[in-house]
Amino acid sequence: MKTILVGVDLSPESEHAVAHALDLARREGAKVVLAMADCVPELPAHLAAGSREVAASYTEELQRRLAADRVTLGELRERWSGGVDLSQVIVDGFADEELPRVGSEICADLIVVGSRGRTGVRRWLLGSVAERVVRRAEQSVLVARGDAVPGGYRRVVIGTDFSPLADAAIARALAVLSPQLRVDLVHCWQVPWAGTMDVPLVANEELRAQLEAALRDAGDKLRAGLRDLGRPEPELHIHLVQGSAAQGLVSVATDQHAELVVVGSHGRRGVRRFMLGSVAEVTVRHAPCSVLVGR
Repeated sequence: MKTILVGVDLSPESEHAVAHALDLARREGAKVVLAMADCVPELPAHLAAGSREVAASYTEELQRRLAADRVTLGELRERWSGGVDLSQVIVDGFADEELPRVGSEICADLIVVGSRGRTGVRRWLLGSVAERVVRRAEQSVLVARGDAVPGGYRRVVIGTDFSPLADAAIARALAVLSPQLRVDLVHCWQVPWAGTMDVPLVANEELRAQLEAALRDAGDKLRAGLRDLGRPEPELHIHLVQGSAAQGLVSVATDQHAELVVVGSHGRRGVRRFMLGSVAEVTVRHAPCSVLVGR
């Protein structure tokens, strides 16, 4: 890992994101780029005189605040920079659009963002910045929650559907894991039904046996990947959960007091995604800990 991009808005959540990124950068020898998005709206061309004065006053105040934020960011960068190649960039636009763009422009290996944990109707309609970055970014995205875990994440829940995308997500995750590692490897499944016949296509026992074998194989791949990096054997537990993927991952993460959930992204598009969200986005929304969406 060479370059980590961190979205910063000077909130406590973004400071958590910076701390997570810096710990990883120190272990991997990566450089960190802090990106702050600001956007001063343009005034409409045709406004009444009174409206122009109000809008101009608002714009001037916003510009003053943004200028102050830039100074604060520079001060924070100086404070954070110990032992890490740390730079900053200010981009004109909205964070959920600009972070993926800058990530691609600088060839970032990972984008790190904080999460404000918005809930309720407003979140359902708009989504959080973190979820939208997960949706748009070409790179892996770490959604950081809470304090950084020095030395890497020790209690990790990894979701797999045995696809190449899931394997890629696990491979991306290896760099952020602690040598003292407990992994809960999870596959969530739901019994397929034969149309309106109300009969499962495969007997539960047969299907479960096949899935358990595939889950053990995935665990062997994880062990092999860690061995290739010279890492110790992890404490590995496998979970076959009957139910939806996102709910299953969140449930196991909660039960095991996980520090990180790892999930792949299938990049679903269109109406179905708008209505349901992807497994990655729903996990980001509800997980009790940080989430790494691997690509």
